[in-house]
Amino acid sequence: VIDPALDDPGYLATIIQAGEERGGLRRILITHGHSDHTGGAEALRARLNIPIYAFSRAGFPLADEEVPDGTTFSQGDDTLRAIHTPGHRFDHLCFLLENQRTIFVGDLIAGMGTIVIVPPEGDMLDYLASLHRLQTLDLVRIVPAHGPTITDPQAKLTEYIEHRLQREQQILAILQVNPRGI
Repeated sequence: VIDPALDDPGYLATIIQAGEERGGLRRILITHGHSDHTGGAEALRARLNIPIYAFSRAGFPLADEEVPDGTTFSQGDDTLRAIHTPGHRFDHLCFLLENQRTIFVGDLIAGMGTIVIVPPEGDMLDYLASLHRLQTLDLVRIVPAHGPTITDPQAKLTEYIEHRLQREQQILAILQVNPRGI
């Protein structure tokens, strides 16, 4: 399971049932340490006695194991590969289901709207580099944590990059008019 968001018995029961229908849950994967992605992780671990994996214990101290960039997990006939994608947050991971060419992006991309980048946890240069990194992948779909699945990955990635560069140009234009800022 990726990012069990809530410590709610009904929500966790639904996750457990869905997992049982697919052969059982073996691990909990965390995209990043924000509470709307980790809220149910500890309770789910306690109920199923399965480990929690995250990029860094500094980002999510309850993790049992840290997941370096490129780590792979067997997923039936497929492989799930962790991809370190900082920017929204320093510890952000995406998970690529390689044969299906489907990537679970956490908060790197939203199904609607854009993602907030707030320093010091977030870094715009890292964020843009992460978006560019995903552009190099042959993807069929993007599954964001918030919003609907994206079925034209390259168009969405281009849209996100262009949007951020447009915002940068707007800020530079304002600073040219008023060098002291707004």
